[in-house]
Amino acid sequence: MKERFQNAIVADLLMIKNEDGKKKILLSKRKNTGYKDGEYELPGGHLEENEDLYEAMIREAKEELGISLNRQDLKIVHIMHHYTGKRMNFILETEKSDLKPRIMEVDKCEELKWVEINNLPENTMEKVKIIISYIEKGELYSRM
Repeated sequence: MKERFQNAIVADLLMIKNEDGKKKILLSKRKNTGYKDGEYELPGGHLEENEDLYEAMIREAKEELGISLNRQDLKIVHIMHHYTGKRMNFILETEKSDLKPRIMEVDKCEELKWVEINNLPENTMEKVKIIISYIEKGELYSRM
């Protein structure tokens, strides 16, 4: 019998703010993880057992950024099937403007940075660039 293909489920946060008429997003710079250290990514992480997407995103936002979110603050804006990485990334957006994110996992995050959505740093993970391009086109799904 053929073994079923398994995917890890990941919840990523797309925090948006408008500043001086420019749309900005929050990126997190990885460090000491052994994977893509020095590159920017969206904050987030894997679902734990018995968690749904919203619960995972709320937990990850608290653990990584020290911010409190609830289900009403979040909406799913994109799904990326990261086929080679065996992951499904669900991108949840918040435009809640009173949040003050800060680095909570100092051993894994070098920097939090607000960047213009159309001017991502060169060292932004490729998957993030792809996700943003699809979201900007209004497309819900992408595959990498």
